[in-house]
Amino acid sequence: MFHVPTRLRNIRKNQFHQPLRKFCQNCSVLYSKQDATPNNPFPDKHNLSVEQGWYDWWKESGYFKPKAINRAARPGEQIKFSMVLPPPNVTGVLHLGHALTASVQDALVRYHRMKGCETVWVPGSDHAGIATQIVVEKQLNAKYGITKQDLGRDKFIEKVQEWKKEKGDTILKQLEEMGASLDWSRTQFTLSPEYTQSVNKAFIQLFNKGIIYRKESLINWCSVLQSTISDIEVNHVAVEGRTNFHIPGFQGDVEFGVMTDIAYKVTNSCDEIIVSTTRPETMLGDTAIAVNPKDTRYAHLVGQTVWHPFREEEIPIIADAYVDPEFGTGAVKITPAHDQNDFEIGVGHGLPMLKIFNGDGTVNENGGEFRDEHRFAVRSSICDKLERLGLYRGSKDHAMSIPVCGRTGDVIEPMLKEQWFIDTSKIGELASKAVKENDLRLDPPNFTSVWDNFLGQDKNRDWCISRQLWWGHRAPAWWIFRKDDSSKGVWIAAETKEDALTQASEKLGTPADNLDGHQDPDVLDTWFSSALYPFAVFGWPNENPDLEKFFPLDLMETGNDILFFWVARMVMLSIALQGKLPFSDVMLHGIICDSQGRKMSKSLGNVIDPMHMIHGASIEQLNQELDASLSNGYLSEEEVELSKSELVKTFPDGIPASGADALRWALLSYDVKSQHMNLDPELVPRAKIWCNKIWQVSRLLVQAHHKAKEAGKDLGTLPKDFRPSLMDMWILNQLANTVTRVNEEFEEKNFDEILKEIRGFLYGNVCDVYVEYIKRDLQDPESPRFHASLMFFHTCIMTSLKMLHPIMPFITEELYHRIPTMPKETRQESIMIDFYPQPTQWSGFVNPTLGALMERVLLLVSGIRSTKASYSLVKGSLPDVLIHSDNQTELAHLQQFSEVICRLSNSGELNFTVEKPNLASLPLGCAVNSTDGLTVGVFLGEHMDVEKEIKKIEEKKEKIHRDIKKLDKANKGKFQYREKPEVTEEKRKKFNEELESLDRQLTLLKKMNN
Repeated sequence: MFHVPTRLRNIRKNQFHQPLRKFCQNCSVLYSKQDATPNNPFPDKHNLSVEQGWYDWWKESGYFKPKAINRAARPGEQIKFSMVLPPPNVTGVLHLGHALTASVQDALVRYHRMKGCETVWVPGSDHAGIATQIVVEKQLNAKYGITKQDLGRDKFIEKVQEWKKEKGDTILKQLEEMGASLDWSRTQFTLSPEYTQSVNKAFIQLFNKGIIYRKESLINWCSVLQSTISDIEVNHVAVEGRTNFHIPGFQGDVEFGVMTDIAYKVTNSCDEIIVSTTRPETMLGDTAIAVNPKDTRYAHLVGQTVWHPFREEEIPIIADAYVDPEFGTGAVKITPAHDQNDFEIGVGHGLPMLKIFNGDGTVNENGGEFRDEHRFAVRSSICDKLERLGLYRGSKDHAMSIPVCGRTGDVIEPMLKEQWFIDTSKIGELASKAVKENDLRLDPPNFTSVWDNFLGQDKNRDWCISRQLWWGHRAPAWWIFRKDDSSKGVWIAAETKEDALTQASEKLGTPADNLDGHQDPDVLDTWFSSALYPFAVFGWPNENPDLEKFFPLDLMETGNDILFFWVARMVMLSIALQGKLPFSDVMLHGIICDSQGRKMSKSLGNVIDPMHMIHGASIEQLNQELDASLSNGYLSEEEVELSKSELVKTFPDGIPASGADALRWALLSYDVKSQHMNLDPELVPRAKIWCNKIWQVSRLLVQAHHKAKEAGKDLGTLPKDFRPSLMDMWILNQLANTVTRVNEEFEEKNFDEILKEIRGFLYGNVCDVYVEYIKRDLQDPESPRFHASLMFFHTCIMTSLKMLHPIMPFITEELYHRIPTMPKETRQESIMIDFYPQPTQWSGFVNPTLGALMERVLLLVSGIRSTKASYSLVKGSLPDVLIHSDNQTELAHLQQFSEVICRLSNSGELNFTVEKPNLASLPLGCAVNSTDGLTVGVFLGEHMDVEKEIKKIEEKKEKIHRDIKKLDKANKGKFQYREKPEVTEEKRKKFNEELESLDRQLTLLKKMNN
């Protein structure tokens, strides 16, 4: 006996028997028997209670853990599948990007698990240095009015650890509600002691190989964080002209989108050079003026100097090909310590690197009279002073891109800092080569050019991994120096000070007792620690069976926005530390945007919480949650108000509860590999309706099983004269084709196509066609067709549920247990460990000729149905039908489907003919239509509600007469509103033709009525 959720404990365990039985042309079909039926009634419709209980049962049963396969793989067979969930920030709650990732990855994991692979999917969370530190700082300030500096480093880290214990697992719990079948016994945290060991070992090995080194270089500096940040955390905000920005920590607004012209006086000359800049404050750090060597305007000045008005010293005029003579005045100021391009020029010309800003964004001692002023206060002060000195030459609007810290909203300042870097020249080239030579495959393949742009030769910059934070992996690097001369020292990478002293003793030739040192206070970039994830999660650097078995991963699936920032770095560090690729396949999904195509962000107020889409939320609840985020300091007042406004627009009645299955289906119905996906808010509720359709067709199957049991039918033995009908063989052909295509699309990871195939079969083929054909047989257990109809119907539903399970795990598990078994049907304790339908099981049922012929039959049925729907018929009427085709062979084939056509179209007698019907000779009330070489005539006369039809036509005529009057009136009004005469005449002609057609119909109907 196996355990099921409490809610279903009154459903007794099914008995499991021998697998497939052969029948009918040596092809196998699952058919089986129910030994026990649920004591609780099958609910009339699908409800979200079906998603309760199953997850805990799956987890407790150990289904999420890899099941060892003790055999060698057959040729072309995959028997192992390993993947990691990109670790979400420990600060985070589930957003739609996470929900999409979980839906995609869980579908792949469940598919491979059901295929029999030894499957492992590793969960975890990232310590998220900057994000976590900011959240805790905001909370401390909002609740207690204190800063991290008030607490000190050790106390602050304690507060962060307390916050992590309280809030850190929120997103992991939400992933459970999404149905993510992660192996929770392997849960990782990137700041755990075990993971820290991996990070330290990686740093030390890379340092000793010379791949990690220390140098002074330009980095992205956030003055609010007082830390270096990575490129991915910099947002580039475009402005077309003068625009005011609010800068954190600065009183008043700052104007951007302005180009300021400044005159530099040439030394010992009446000449001057005018330069243009968007950052006048950086003038304090200018160490040269540059012009293009081919610019004849300035050729005579190259080699001379200009006078710096604030530092009161000369700076040189240099020539460099980088300068565009067509831009501005053709002369540019060079500030090597605070601009990336200027830095490169400065290095090339050996210019002084003059730093002018402190870490907090104020001017340092090199700013002279402006020392200690905020950098943006200095901007206006300098312009005022230049004007007094006669050096200000005006300003003008200028389109530009402003680098803004995505975490704080501060404007990024390029700063010259001594930091730790990774030399990516060799490992970047190898990573680029791996894609070019197809050892590493990117899906979709159009990202190969993006990859090469990042990592191709001479295209990638060395990677700065230093961060001036308190929360994170502290760099295992020590500055060791002689006690008697601290200027003589060396950097050592080691886990302890003792190890560092020992190593330094050998390098410096000095006894360890004569040395001292300190650890670098900086922490490492979070992307560095997460780049180790594919092998660190399996215990590296310690050798163990898991590392050998599951690394490299079989697939890396993640968002296309972090292709370089995470995927490329995983590849580079794996090459550097493991000597091999961390995975051979990368699948990239797109970014989910709102219905207007805008990226979801707090600043736009358009963020949708997937938990609300699962459980539902009223407007009152949504507003309360936003108010709580404001009080905790997570959102600003402006962001809260904007979010409230957007929510009311998008969900005026609140967000309806749709469940995890519906959310997963909705998300995967998009082409997830596209660059962006614009989310239609109505798509999830529509997916819930689809859940109910699956529920209803399964309920119909259960009812048929109950009828069989009540009638005492022996479903274990087929009648001796049993032969599948054409419809039976057709539905099996459709099922076989669907199984093949779904497997093909799963291998290609085309989820939207998977959903189209499954829905097309279950909704279009089974519900709309096969069920409509067999439903009268299923009502009567004594019908000779009852047994076969139930058997094939059962096969279609159970196979569909298995195909659906990776996409919609909850409803499929529920129905798997609710639907009775048939004799000798083999089931597992859970659908998630049952076997995924494979093409080889169904290949014997493929019949392309039958499939093509049935398409023609359904075309006929559609024609008959649409004709009948156009008229008011007496309830229960079965009009006779005339069917014509010029093709005698096709007509003979169609005649074999006479019963099918009659049942599906609710028709009476069918008459087939190769002679084209003479419309004049057809009786009154025969409606004829033609399509694709087939003509259908439906004899509606005696079945038509003539009075009702006459009334409908008269109402149509009245409406046309009203439209004609409007047309006449409009063309008697003011001339400027009149239509062209030819347009009016065309409309009048169309109205008259419609009236003539309606009059003809009315005449015929009145004849019939007489």
